[in-house]
Amino acid sequence: MAETIVNLVLGKLADAVVKEVLHLYSVNKKVEKVGRELERIQAFLKDADKKQIKDERQKHWVKEVRDIAYSIEDAIDTFLMEIPQNPPKSGKRAAIKNFLRITKKLPAVHNLVNEINQILEKMKEIEDSRVRYGINNLGDGSGDIKLPVRPLILPDIDPDIVGFKADQDRIVKKLLDETTKRRSVVSICGTGGLGKTTLAQKVYNCGNVGKQFEVRIWVAISEKFEVIDVSKKIARQLKLDEQPNETEVMILAEIHKSLGGKKYLIILDDVWTSDLWTQIGAVFSDKNNGSRVLVTTRIADVPKGMDPNSEPYMLECLTKKLSQELLLKTVFPNHDPKKSSFDDLSDIIGQFVDKCGGLPLALVVLGGFLSKKPRNHAVWSRVFLTMSWHIEGKNCSEIIGTSYEDLPFALKSCFMYFAAFPEDHFIDAPSLLRMWIAEDFIPQEDNRTLEETAESFLEDFVQRSMVQVDSRSSNVGVIETLRIHDLLRDLALQKAKEENFLLVYSNPDDKLSLSGARRVAIHNPDCDQLIMSPNLHTLLCFHEGSMPNCSKQRLLKVVSIGVKEENTIELGIFVGLTRLRYLSLRGRLSDNRDQEFFLKVIGRMKFLQTLKVQFLRTIDGDYFEFPKSAWNIKTLRHVYQSSSFEIPASAKLTNLQTIGMVRPTQSWEIELPHLPNLRSLQLEAISSPSKAVVPFLSTLEHLTNLQIWHDDSVLDILDIRGFPFYNHLQSLILFYDSPTKLTQLLHEDMLPCHLIYLKIWGYKFKHDIMPVLEKLRCLKVLILDKAFESRKTTCFSGGFSQLEVLKLSSLSMKEWEIEEGAMPILKKLDIWDCDKLGVPRGLQYLTNLQELDWKDVGDSRANLVRNLCQHVPSIYLAIY
Repeated sequence: MAETIVNLVLGKLADAVVKEVLHLYSVNKKVEKVGRELERIQAFLKDADKKQIKDERQKHWVKEVRDIAYSIEDAIDTFLMEIPQNPPKSGKRAAIKNFLRITKKLPAVHNLVNEINQILEKMKEIEDSRVRYGINNLGDGSGDIKLPVRPLILPDIDPDIVGFKADQDRIVKKLLDETTKRRSVVSICGTGGLGKTTLAQKVYNCGNVGKQFEVRIWVAISEKFEVIDVSKKIARQLKLDEQPNETEVMILAEIHKSLGGKKYLIILDDVWTSDLWTQIGAVFSDKNNGSRVLVTTRIADVPKGMDPNSEPYMLECLTKKLSQELLLKTVFPNHDPKKSSFDDLSDIIGQFVDKCGGLPLALVVLGGFLSKKPRNHAVWSRVFLTMSWHIEGKNCSEIIGTSYEDLPFALKSCFMYFAAFPEDHFIDAPSLLRMWIAEDFIPQEDNRTLEETAESFLEDFVQRSMVQVDSRSSNVGVIETLRIHDLLRDLALQKAKEENFLLVYSNPDDKLSLSGARRVAIHNPDCDQLIMSPNLHTLLCFHEGSMPNCSKQRLLKVVSIGVKEENTIELGIFVGLTRLRYLSLRGRLSDNRDQEFFLKVIGRMKFLQTLKVQFLRTIDGDYFEFPKSAWNIKTLRHVYQSSSFEIPASAKLTNLQTIGMVRPTQSWEIELPHLPNLRSLQLEAISSPSKAVVPFLSTLEHLTNLQIWHDDSVLDILDIRGFPFYNHLQSLILFYDSPTKLTQLLHEDMLPCHLIYLKIWGYKFKHDIMPVLEKLRCLKVLILDKAFESRKTTCFSGGFSQLEVLKLSSLSMKEWEIEEGAMPILKKLDIWDCDKLGVPRGLQYLTNLQELDWKDVGDSRANLVRNLCQHVPSIYLAIY
């Protein structure tokens, strides 16, 4: 890990802007000397992590090198913060100004020189100690084999298809046991890594289960839980409206009322104590209708405390045959067991399987590790021999640890970042990637954006089975949310603590010192009195309580803070944070003066890359006005805000990739903003002259995601054939804000045939638009809301060949015919507020449909729908 930190520091010293500033203040030679010394030391660190040094002298030496690298980074960051970084101008007058500017900053220069001299002396000491203590062979690398890496396989691996069939059948039988009418608790018990959650997911998604229960809810609990958080998760899945200042008791009462006499299945995943049931069990009423609660836990006594009649189902390890099948499917996801032969690897595969002891997590992680190695007996044997298998009972931990050590250096920092997120937390992937970029973990590669490289890093973790994908975007298939297994998170926590990379504050009783921490993740609301390091670089808050005071942490690069919507944000802490690259805020401003103050503060953040403000409003309820000064921040890459805002015509942001929701201004008719690399845009073009909007869209060549809310004044927007992004567009969302007016016709070729995601709202076309849309051969998601007024529509055979999700809302049609062969792979169908629609003819032809959600279906049609859709695992019919 020390080598990774040295790499990051060397990258900073090589940065063109940094070098220019250091040259301007005549300290570049000193810094270059430090860089040369670091490069020499780096040669001795390259194998340190791979060899897993055990000698305490070596460990201490590596720690000293890491601390030196941190000292250099802090010294440079402090210096850059104290001096102006504008490039020098030419001419006599400019020369005099530059001289005066440098003279004024001589104290900062003097401080940097002193720190560098001290660093050089320390580097000399640790270099001498390396030789003195015989550490000079640490990094010679003799005898190491350079193993070629297989190319990254981007499609998701699904290793969980192996095993659990008999277990699944037994659990399903318990859930559907008609002889037990009372509400009962069914449990799955076993050690970590055994696959309890995977089995519960299989049961949850089983077709028979989906048909028998009117309500199904899944809640991840974790070892440390708050009842208010658990109750909110349940309420959201019941689609209950969240009310401000709702107490725990109020939410639980609403849940109890909503469940009523319904037959429900509640999944409580990863329960550590029956105390949870003591606090929320009464919510799940017993109406003797066969309702069930399914619990996964590592502790067999937990379900007994919830239901004395419950007999824990003890999940056993996989058999050797199933273990081998799971391992091979993870290493070679596309192999056919009937056609593929692994005779050349059979003996070493058997040895790996024996050592994994039937633990699915161990097999999956080992498979991800081996998938990066060539299919070679000698290489696999060497991997087996280098693992510390002799540590009895530690096989799973050893495999996980080996997978971490095998990571490229750049990925090790990214992996340790997972330690910041709470247990069982659904991690927002785009935010995670933006943080990695802000932390300088992502190297710049030719012909790729930093975001694209970061996405490939995340996909690498997926292939190695070190993270679990929760969801992917419907348009481009990139990861939206993910989770990390508890054991892998524990490893990330361990490594992050060892390397002084990150500390987590979760328990106020912990005597945790944050004075030397470079990154801090706060999971506990009692944090306002925390004393943190002045060299803190990252502050992540995963609670909605009080805000920590970070006003003196002037080297902060990444800050994510969210408080309850009714709570105000203390803006004073941001005054000196001029080095921020990633800022995410959620909460409320106290008054308009606070807003004006904050606008000025953001304008000083000249290095900001990502700015994310959610429901940031004043005490009067007015939305936060986006700061015009932000458009002078040349480094901006991603801008998110809850409400729409204006962007001035003078904005010249060559790095900006994501923005929304933008309102065009009158100044656009004279000059247009320059956003050449924009890829995702949300545009509110209501009452905006097309003279401004259409020319602006004509400047965007790389746009892949477009959302536009418009009216008659820019109706030509619908026909996007003339725009330069026409052949790149993958996601299109169109809102028409003049639903009473007749819109133009939708013709073929007006929409790009390669669209993946399409949403149309408010157009009320007089003609049936399905024949046009069904020819979009790449379309996966289609949402039509108030989109047309045709009384009849038909989906013809062969149409919508790739469609997976179809949502119809507020349509006036009465008849819908689905020909056999139409929408052959449709998985999800939602029909909302189409109260005139009869039962579609041909509904039974949707043989791959997995989920049907029909609101206001009407009692007379509900039984017919059920008869036609007996093959559909999950059916939800809201009868009016």
